[in-house]
Amino acid sequence: MSFSKTFTLFTLCGLALGATVAIGNAAPAKSKLPKTVYLFTSFRGNGDGLHLAYSKDGMKWGDTDEVSLLPTVGSKLMRDPHILRGPDGVFHLVWTTGWNDKGIGYSSSRDLKTWSPQQYLPVMENVAGTKNCWAPETFYDKRSKQYIITWSSDVAGKFPQTESTDRMNNRTYYVTTRDFKTFSSAQLLLDPGFDHIDTTIVEDKGRYIVVFKEGDRQAKGIFGPIHMAIAKSPFGPFTVSPTPLITQRAEGPTLVKVGGKTLLYVDFYANGKYGVYETTDWKSWRDVSTDSRVVQGQRHGTIFPVARQVAMPLIPVEPPPPALPGPNADPHIAVFGDTYYIYPTTDGTEGWAATSFSVWSSKDLVHWKNGGVILDLPRDLTWAKSRAWAPAIAHKGDKYYYYFCADTNIGVAVADRPEGPFHDALGKPLLARGAFRGQMIDPMVYVDDDGDAYLYFGQGHCYVVKLNPDMISFDAAQVKDITPPGYNEGAFLIKRKGAYYLMWSEFDTRDPRYSVAYATSKSPMGPFVKPANNPILKQKGAVKGAGHHSVVQIPGRDEWVIAYHRFIIPDGNGYNRETSLSPMRFDAEGNILPVDVFEQATLKGK
Repeated sequence: MSFSKTFTLFTLCGLALGATVAIGNAAPAKSKLPKTVYLFTSFRGNGDGLHLAYSKDGMKWGDTDEVSLLPTVGSKLMRDPHILRGPDGVFHLVWTTGWNDKGIGYSSSRDLKTWSPQQYLPVMENVAGTKNCWAPETFYDKRSKQYIITWSSDVAGKFPQTESTDRMNNRTYYVTTRDFKTFSSAQLLLDPGFDHIDTTIVEDKGRYIVVFKEGDRQAKGIFGPIHMAIAKSPFGPFTVSPTPLITQRAEGPTLVKVGGKTLLYVDFYANGKYGVYETTDWKSWRDVSTDSRVVQGQRHGTIFPVARQVAMPLIPVEPPPPALPGPNADPHIAVFGDTYYIYPTTDGTEGWAATSFSVWSSKDLVHWKNGGVILDLPRDLTWAKSRAWAPAIAHKGDKYYYYFCADTNIGVAVADRPEGPFHDALGKPLLARGAFRGQMIDPMVYVDDDGDAYLYFGQGHCYVVKLNPDMISFDAAQVKDITPPGYNEGAFLIKRKGAYYLMWSEFDTRDPRYSVAYATSKSPMGPFVKPANNPILKQKGAVKGAGHHSVVQIPGRDEWVIAYHRFIIPDGNGYNRETSLSPMRFDAEGNILPVDVFEQATLKGK
């Protein structure tokens, strides 16, 4: 095997609302940042690019909500990104560029926002038999005043005694550099006598500690543990601890010092989560995983501290708080008199297994009062006991009509007041499961200016039918399928300046892409035409799964508020959602403008 003494770096370059509705942008929590902030690099999928998360304490992490750098060199992947800030203040980024590349990626930055042209470092191109270069990291050696870049490679024939058909045969190699322009030849850094990857180095009280993962024998269901080794020099020789640090299936260890403790993060990649362990003496470790919160979906990254002023431009504005406390989804908002009401689905159970409905009321769209249970399925129905979903309210005459889902049927209940209590009007479903194609869920009733009422419903298909004057019956022969392109569920209708707007949700409610679109018509029965400016409500930053909405007009004004749910922030999903309110605007031609989920609707002067 021959190594060149040095090689030279080369580039492969690659509308303010009126007086009634106020908009309150959520303020970023940047003023609350400590002097030192921790950043956590990562990638998603097969290697999409550089992601950064931030933390005030090194334990609870928030996403910066963007891909900071897209890969352009090597095989054009970015996996295992590692960032080190050198003594000159420059941030040096290295990463895995591909599964079978013989080099690694490199870029630098002074602010973590603007990056130098990406470069491919051919660290193993001259080493015959090299199969890969994985998980590079950079360490600065204060003694020799040079950078040490490490990575793992499997070199055919290099360690024949440990060659196996069960796993690879990686060892840790390194090069040194002072300027990231010229580099030493590749040398062996660590040979513990077995295949290993993901080596990371820290200095601790004059000694040098490496933590690394032993290779897996996946076909046999044998997974390598996380090991530790110690040396007096960053170049070794390293003595491997006889007892592994972690024996569970994990990879990608990274270390960070927080206060007087060292934290070890490992990627439990098969389970889609991270484990966190702390030590003060490198002998005893405490599992603190339950105290930590890592951004969902992130893979193999490293942690490093930065000053507050460096972190501030990276941290996004925080979304406004939810309108209602706790898990509440599918909100139907309405106004009766001087009071606003929200009728939600009670969320927070796997499979959406709620059994009752509640109501919330407010005078200002900010302070909401829980009115308690207004319909309890086991108590108030004889034909359904669970899956209480997606209610809707309508008012006609002196009665309030409450349409709801129960066990994928649609029912209707009646009350004398919007607060209820409501009683089952029919003793059976208004629309039974299987009555039409798709699911019989997500009812919505629109009462037009002439008093005629229209029922919209369906998942997979969108249907409309004119209700009889009693509001609790209809002619099934008159049901019309008006399904627009992209429709999934959650139909809602409003009328503005003579035009009817049919709105609905696209994608599945468990999908972060869940969103709201619309179409218009001159009739509540359609046909509806979907314009190009869709969707008008969708995910943004920390706000995921924004959909299943309703809309209310501020009485006497051409001002509108949209209520919708989003995944609970943080760590929510399609079963754990919360209700939010934002202003909804129109342009001069009557098109609905994109809703900013970072704007919060309130009432002024209330």
